[in-house]
Amino acid sequence: MLPFYVRSFRWLALAGLATACAPTYQLGMKPTRATGFFVEGREQAQAVADSVEVRLSFVCYEPTRVVFEAEYRNPTRHALVVDPAAFQYEASRRADAGFDFKGRRPKPLPGTEVSAAVAAASQWLALPPLPPKPVSAFDPEPEIAALHNQAENEAAKAARIDWFGIALSAASLATDVASIGKRETVAQYQSRASIRDAAFAYNVVSAANKVEHAVTADVLQQRAAMLQDYALRKVTLEPGQQVRGYLYFPRYDAADGLVVKAPIGGSMVPLEFAQVRRRQ
Repeated sequence: MLPFYVRSFRWLALAGLATACAPTYQLGMKPTRATGFFVEGREQAQAVADSVEVRLSFVCYEPTRVVFEAEYRNPTRHALVVDPAAFQYEASRRADAGFDFKGRRPKPLPGTEVSAAVAAASQWLALPPLPPKPVSAFDPEPEIAALHNQAENEAAKAARIDWFGIALSAASLATDVASIGKRETVAQYQSRASIRDAAFAYNVVSAANKVEHAVTADVLQQRAAMLQDYALRKVTLEPGQQVRGYLYFPRYDAADGLVVKAPIGGSMVPLEFAQVRRRQ
């Protein structure tokens, strides 16, 4: 059975395949309750436990992930370990998720915010089931290591000497040198030309592959560097310290709310977000 977030992403893809007259929606995320705290224009949800403050703001949607930024402040006299892999969320739906539209398709007006159930009904889609258990955030460390390994492999392929291409070029050069001062038959000329053309074509393709591997290596290194710089990574906060970083969760578009549970010591504190969809 496919993971729930793959099924939910497939649900979103099916929405794009609906009839041309079906409405489309823009997804967004915001704290359920206003706090008055903002960072870079994004409103933050806030929770405090054992004097430790954690704030969370929605950053963006990626194709298969939803990105938050977490911020911890440790004013206590003891150290605190912050582990991104310990974050979880639970998805929920509004009360109209079970409403029977009696075969009628709702037609929200442009600009109207609607629930997941209304959005699905307006597109003649069935709602996928909610996640059966809390959904954990991604641990960035394995992904960073994997990206570095992939980048090194691609860089090695880009730097690898193509001995076959060298052999082809040498064979072409040898036939050209051997033909100097000799009267060739048509068959001999065509044979020499075919070797030269084959060497040229192979080396063009080989050079293009090397460039592609080099570009891929650079892109992978940039992704790894971005995660290293921006992702929330496991860290020990000493008294008076604070930390900020991105959290990556599997996205689940068919929910109306997410309760993100942030670890503080041995407890989990809830930060509630509403997932809204606005009719375009």
